[in-house]
Amino acid sequence: KFSSPELFCFQRTLVEMAHQPDFSQMDIAVELMSRVDQELASFIREREPDATDLPKTQRSRDLEKADLTMLWAPYCAKRKCNPAQFTADLATFLQGKLEKASGEEVPTLIAKVAGVGPYLNVILNRAETFRLVIRAVLRLKDKFGHLDAMKGKKVVIEHTSSNPNAPLHIGNLRNVMIGAHLSNIMKAVGYEVKEHFYVNDLGAQIGLTALAYTKCYALMKPAMKVDHWIGTMYAIMNTFSELQKVGIDIGALGDACSAGDDAAAEFLKESVAGAKDEAAAKLVEEYIDIFRDLRDRSPEHTALFMLVFGEIRKVPDIKKSAGELNLRYEQQETEAIKIFRKMVTDCLSGIQETLDIYGVQHDAFDFESELGWEGSNDKFLKIMKSSPYFVPQTDCNEQGVPQGAYFNFTKFIEDMKFPTGKRGYQKEYPPLYVLRPDGSTLYTFRDVVYSFKKASQSDLSLNIICSEQDLAQQKVALAMCAMNPELKGRQYHVSYDLVKLTTGKMSGRRGRYLLADDLYSELKAVIVEKMRKKYTEKGEDLEPELFDKITHEVAAASMKYALLSVSCHVQINFDIAKVTDFEDASAPFILYNSTRLTSLINKFDAKVAAKEISPLPALDSMDFSLLDNNVEWMLLMDYVLNFSNILKAAASPPLPDPPGLPEYGTHKVCDFLNYMVRALSSYYGPKGVRILPTPDGKAGGGPAMFVRIYLCHALKQVIDNGLRLLMIDPLEKM
Repeated sequence: KFSSPELFCFQRTLVEMAHQPDFSQMDIAVELMSRVDQELASFIREREPDATDLPKTQRSRDLEKADLTMLWAPYCAKRKCNPAQFTADLATFLQGKLEKASGEEVPTLIAKVAGVGPYLNVILNRAETFRLVIRAVLRLKDKFGHLDAMKGKKVVIEHTSSNPNAPLHIGNLRNVMIGAHLSNIMKAVGYEVKEHFYVNDLGAQIGLTALAYTKCYALMKPAMKVDHWIGTMYAIMNTFSELQKVGIDIGALGDACSAGDDAAAEFLKESVAGAKDEAAAKLVEEYIDIFRDLRDRSPEHTALFMLVFGEIRKVPDIKKSAGELNLRYEQQETEAIKIFRKMVTDCLSGIQETLDIYGVQHDAFDFESELGWEGSNDKFLKIMKSSPYFVPQTDCNEQGVPQGAYFNFTKFIEDMKFPTGKRGYQKEYPPLYVLRPDGSTLYTFRDVVYSFKKASQSDLSLNIICSEQDLAQQKVALAMCAMNPELKGRQYHVSYDLVKLTTGKMSGRRGRYLLADDLYSELKAVIVEKMRKKYTEKGEDLEPELFDKITHEVAAASMKYALLSVSCHVQINFDIAKVTDFEDASAPFILYNSTRLTSLINKFDAKVAAKEISPLPALDSMDFSLLDNNVEWMLLMDYVLNFSNILKAAASPPLPDPPGLPEYGTHKVCDFLNYMVRALSSYYGPKGVRILPTPDGKAGGGPAMFVRIYLCHALKQVIDNGLRLLMIDPLEKM
């Protein structure tokens, strides 16, 4: 029973008919082209029975002229015939065959062909193509666009790997987003991916922080997020250490600051005057200024500063004491392990809270210290020393000074005949130092050891790292190759440029960064203000819990899109106003258009529930020729069918010979979604196609409504799948 004569008439148009079999492969674009090639070949071989080198169809660059095209010039060149004439005759022959086949039970995928010069242009059977593609999208659901092309290949992606004595800042966050998104798209094309965080829990800055942490942790409960607390502690300790290096008594400086501005100014004047030279005087002035800034920054900072100051002021040599504590940790002294691991895990727990905002998780946390504890460093050092390119450390080199052990890469590159110059390695390649003159290992050595460990767990290892580290990463890859030639091309780094702010400045020495947590708070505040205004204008009132959930998702999505929407090699100028613009290329813009589709589908379902319209009929009973708007065809061809191609291009570029680097397209999904929703936003609505019936019944509705609802389901699925690859949860309401 139907509620209107219009629907009764529509029901009479439903026809049971045979169709092309469903797509069986995950890559439906490839399968579609293959079927078209097979259809054409079955006809062409009647005319060219001996042909074994038929050209393949390709996507047309202009959908207004053709959907697919075949280039016959190479084929004709071998046979010494005119390609334009050959193609014109072939088109006439094929068109006749297609017209005869049109009466057969199963429709062809090809509707029409035409010869244009050496090209055979192919027009697809739109109704059958729509049916096949939409059916495949709705069947595969959240796996649509995914492929198994790289099945069986294991990849380790090391990302984030921030210092475990400080919170994440905006630069770290770009690393996080690139690594997590690259992991998602590589999984989507079939790779088995593991995400690793390298915890560099050794080194001078970790020892400095641990020295303060062990003295202060039991005396004060953190008054801020724990990673912020530990990061502030490091900034304080680093300042104290640097002041000692230029001869400043930090106890006397602190007492002068407590005595008032005049006393502090006099102390500064005397200290600058007592500096050994102009350079030292500048450092004295700078670090005393930083000392006072850290001391007076906020009540929480002041409280922590005064506690650390009180515990550390009598330590005569901070750098030496921190180094001794570091050594005790490397030597696995129980108390040192307790101190370092407590501090590092506390900081990592704070970092993980930040990562949780963006839905990022790692599969493994690999501690630098454990490379030594498990014996990997010692075993590896024995192997390294046997390399003909290893130059051992000495107390007196040719210049009469101590020199650490290093790899002679200039000789190695020359012997291996690796390319040098513009597209190769530097001709006089700088050495990779791995040991100090006393024989102790440098972090560069441990980087090589860790890289071998990752290589043992994977077919390919990728390190996400700032472009400032390009040369260092290249050296590590060369060391791997020098020690085991089979590892050439097994590790690459994905290099990204800096993030600059449109307002404010960052300073490592002053402990001033644009922290990821602070930036999220700023973004969310802007989103809350904008969305509250929109809801007020619409007269809507959301439950506080739902409003908070939506604004959180939009704020987090804004950050993700902003850091992924440009190529890794491009510097980002972070502008909150642009990032949160609902009308420009941004996450809010994409999410808004995604929720418009959701709203449309929900309105249709509500009308069905109210029995104003009939339920959605079975897909195979639909007449998809009713999708007669060219924008609909463009959306299908350029976006739905092209989705898997975008993922392939982004996630599995060619792996070049080193020192070349693969061009991973971590910005491609953002570009794809931005262009897709722009096309979609002009498709339906007041200025486009009306899908649901208007109240006066003059537009929308009718038989085409049902096929368009199916199309909207497919389009929404593609957008949602793309959003999830960006770690963005699609919203039902916005």
